[in-house]
Amino acid sequence: MSDQDEFVVRADRESTPVDVSELRENPFERHARPRSMLRALGSSRGLGAAALAVAVLILGWKLAPRAPTALTAIAPEPAASSPGGVVQLKAADPQSLRLQIIKQLHAAGTQAFGYEQPGVHGIIAELPRPVPEAVTKVLQAHGVPVPADGALRIQISAL
Repeated sequence: MSDQDEFVVRADRESTPVDVSELRENPFERHARPRSMLRALGSSRGLGAAALAVAVLILGWKLAPRAPTALTAIAPEPAASSPGGVVQLKAADPQSLRLQIIKQLHAAGTQAFGYEQPGVHGIIAELPRPVPEAVTKVLQAHGVPVPADGALRIQISAL
């Protein structure tokens, strides 16, 4: 005898009417909803922690430094001097041009320092007077005029 039949027989014995159509579905059974499925997977704190971990991994991947690309031949545009004596250069790869100029100035015997600001790579140097011929050649090769006061300031931005 099934459970439904037992309820019907007991209801007949106790003279209590029973609507059998209501017994076909379990009234205590939960219907699958998205929220209940998530609860079945684990606590919401665990799911939140997993989402946070994924977000941190994606952010780390986006902000990770990239390997330097192969150096290409860089032909800077002609230098434009701004009112403060800062020479403006444009290059396809500003960072590599900055490093190249600094390395060449060091090889010519001049101490030069590089810096970075958002969108601009810069070089500053105090040139000896008179300016050595090797330093003049480096500056001319990059289209930078020799500063009259000996204070070299170059800013390089992307094309």
